[in-house]
Amino acid sequence: MLLLFSLLCLTYSIPIDNGVEGEPEIECGPTSVIVNFNTRNSFDGHVYVKGLYDQDGCRNDETGRQVAGIELPFDTCNVARTRSLNPKGIFVTTTVVISFHPQFITKVDRAYRIQCFYMESDKTVSTQLEVSEMTTTFQTAVVPMPVCRYEILDGGPGGSPIQFANIGQQVYHKWTCDSETTDTFCAVVHSCTVDDGNGDTVQILNEEGCALDKFLLNNLEYPTDLMAGQEAHVYKYADRAQLFYQCQISISIKEPNGDCPRPECQEPQGFGATKPAVASPEASTGAKPPATQPGIRLLRKKRSAYDQENTMDVRAELSTIDISEFTESENHTRRHREPLRSLISTVSSGYCLSPAIVLMLFLAVSTISVIVFIFGTWCYRKIEKEL
Repeated sequence: MLLLFSLLCLTYSIPIDNGVEGEPEIECGPTSVIVNFNTRNSFDGHVYVKGLYDQDGCRNDETGRQVAGIELPFDTCNVARTRSLNPKGIFVTTTVVISFHPQFITKVDRAYRIQCFYMESDKTVSTQLEVSEMTTTFQTAVVPMPVCRYEILDGGPGGSPIQFANIGQQVYHKWTCDSETTDTFCAVVHSCTVDDGNGDTVQILNEEGCALDKFLLNNLEYPTDLMAGQEAHVYKYADRAQLFYQCQISISIKEPNGDCPRPECQEPQGFGATKPAVASPEASTGAKPPATQPGIRLLRKKRSAYDQENTMDVRAELSTIDISEFTESENHTRRHREPLRSLISTVSSGYCLSPAIVLMLFLAVSTISVIVFIFGTWCYRKIEKEL
């Protein structure tokens, strides 16, 4: 009866009588993003950046009002800024959660991905000029820049994009740029970092596009002019499940009948991405640094001319699942399950009794036998006395 009453209590539990009214109001300021929410009833809860609930400045506690909000400066709370070439400007992105319970996430809570776009304007300067003779009119066609994206695929190049993965799972990091024209542009991926969303950042591709740690990501392959990729296995930070990747893609004009320049990289060493920076030999000993490979030197010269104008940022996110304990338990169960199946198959034509049942049957038969023996003895003695 008590169990039935508990189930009825759980069945008739009601959600918090509150919620977000309409869409959030977003103000894209020059140095920060402001997000405000209108609630149906008086709000008692929190507004915070996803994954940064305990970080100062990334959570705002509200009580007693029907308006809740938060202001996020660009340089705090894992606010992502990515440059875009098409359209030309900067995207500012973050994820904000509004929670109506002071301690827990409930069904009425909401998470919003907030994005502001700051467009770069093109200025045209004109002046008057007197022309005495007929001039030639030039017609130009503007070729739009490629639109690039960064995806993490399941398994290999033909896999589907994923957002959750297990530790050790094989994935494929893929960078793709879509262009309206063919054989016009070249793309080079470089300056890749991974961070946990809390300021712990590790560089995995350097400024030339070469890998730094073969256990995290090897040197990239370029199957086409505007595509790069490489297989990897999923890893994670010790105490954080989120991985935030950010890379830069430099776009250049492809030479007619030529090939796109590619980084010429050596085989990366293990744990190179986690080593601290080492002072250059030139600064400490006065010796000249070792000569750079021609391909990398040429790439650096080219990129220095268009880094600011023709370089964009791309991002990808991945949530990791640590299944080491689950896998061990599953394997342990599987090891003991196979003999059980074979045992059942061998006795499928008869009856299978557990040791406990056999013991109970033995005790019952023994008890009945003793009772029958005592009763028989008593009857025998009674008959003997009558005779």
